[in-house]
Parts: sequence; C-alpha cells; structure tokens
Amino acid sequence: MKYFIILVLFLGLVGFIQAQSLGLGNPRVYKISESVYAITNLYHTFRYGWVNAGIIFTANSVIFIDCGMTEASGEFLWETASQKMKGKEKIYLILTHSHSDHIFGMNVLKQKGAKEIAHELMIDFLKESGEKYKSSLIKELNWSQEKGDSIFGEVKLSPPDIVVTKDRILKINGEDIYILTSPGHARDQLSVYYPRTKTLFASDVIYQGGDPTTFFGGPEEWKTWINELKRLKVMDIDIICPGHGNLCRKDEIDRNIGYLQGYINGITGKVKKDE
Repeated sequence: MKYFIILVLFLGLVGFIQAQSLGLGNPRVYKISESVYAITNLYHTFRYGWVNAGIIFTANSVIFIDCGMTEASGEFLWETASQKMKGKEKIYLILTHSHSDHIFGMNVLKQKGAKEIAHELMIDFLKESGEKYKSSLIKELNWSQEKGDSIFGEVKLSPPDIVVTKDRILKINGEDIYILTSPGHARDQLSVYYPRTKTLFASDVIYQGGDPTTFFGGPEEWKTWINELKRLKVMDIDIICPGHGNLCRKDEIDRNIGYLQGYINGITGKVKKDE
C-alpha cells in the first residue's frame, strides 16, 4: 500500500463544519482505502493537542474507533460515515480507553444505534461518570459552566454492550477486526488492527511527533507500555493512526519506546543496557 494517503474533502460537510466549529477543532479526513478512514485534528482542550478517530466499513456494518471529545466531534464522525453508508448498516463503536478526549462524543453514535465495545475496566467508570466527568473537567479547566456546555455539548456515557477482557478478533460480515489489549498509557487501553489494509488504530499507545503522556502511571506501567509497543512493532503494519498527531509508520514505535525507556531511566536512575 502506498504511504501517500489521499486526503478526502467531503464538500457536503462544509456547511456542517462551519455550523459546528465550536468544539469541533480542525478535522481532516484521510481515505486509507475504500473501507478505511482516519480522522485527525478533532477538538481537544489542549490547543495544539487534537485527537484522532477512525472508521472501518464492512459489507453491512460501520465500525467507529473512538468518538472525540465533544458532541460536535461525534456528529462530524457520523456525518463523515453517512457519506458512504447505505442506511441499513449495523453500527459499532470501539472505545479505546476511558479518557475524555476519546469518549465524550459517544452519545451521538449511541443514539444512532451503535453497539459499544470497551475494556471490562471501563464498565463501572462508564456507569458512574458522564455529566460528573464533564463537570470535573470544566472545573479543572477553570471554565464557566456555559463555556463547558457550549464546547463539550451533551456528555452522556453508558456501559459497553460488548466487553473486552483480552485480545480478541471481532468477526463482522466476514471481516476480522483485531482488538488488542494494550495497557501502559491507561490500564483499560485498547488498540485496533485491521489486517485487510494493515492499518493500526493505535489510540494513545503511540504518539506521533510528541512525547507520550506518562502521568497516568509509573515505571512499572511504562515498562508494560514498552512491551506492548514491541509487540506491535513485529506486526504487519503499513499505516498507523495514533491517538494524537499525524498518520505515521512503524518507525514512530521506536521513537516512543526510546522516549519511555529514557523516562524510566531518568526516574529510576538506571542506565539503559543493550538488549
């Protein structure tokens, strides 16, 4: 597969983007193949952070990988998919982990009938959070409630319909969708691999261009993270859609491993040894 990916301009979405620009970011839609799309630059509270998502089409289904941080992001993902949908597809939503920038747009897709897939460690969190999570984030950001409501929109979380406890292959319309447990950044972290196009939706397992976010764990979690990166490195992957940053290739895995190993060495005072 060529690495140069076609940037698809959905002209029909121009008016929608303008109307929903608050809380939307600057989304870019990339066509990886006829059945796989990556969406980057969705809104994030960190000005230059952005967040990414993905869409996989099978014969009679649509699989969303994450749903952005805002209601507007969820709407954009739905409208993007609708350009290709026939109207009778089954809808799935894979949530890669429980952080707000990957799940706050979920209610839009749930209202469309999406069957939600998430790690078992997210069950209680999704039952108990929602508006409480949104309110705590608004307070942390020192925003007014009005500003938070205007940017995030309605945040309504719900527990998964399909629970992931270990690596599994989701078989949909004869297609294999690999859901991989990939802890390190978060205990409930998942990544999604689509072998047909050799595409990895890595979520926050891989950061492109920037430093991996490590403040959700310590040295033991980071060691686990490195092991997961090494596991991904040997897979047959052409294109990676990271949780943040631009689409990339497998050499970004080495950069992430190097950063995490260096961070561990700095925290623990250990000197890295050749392996």
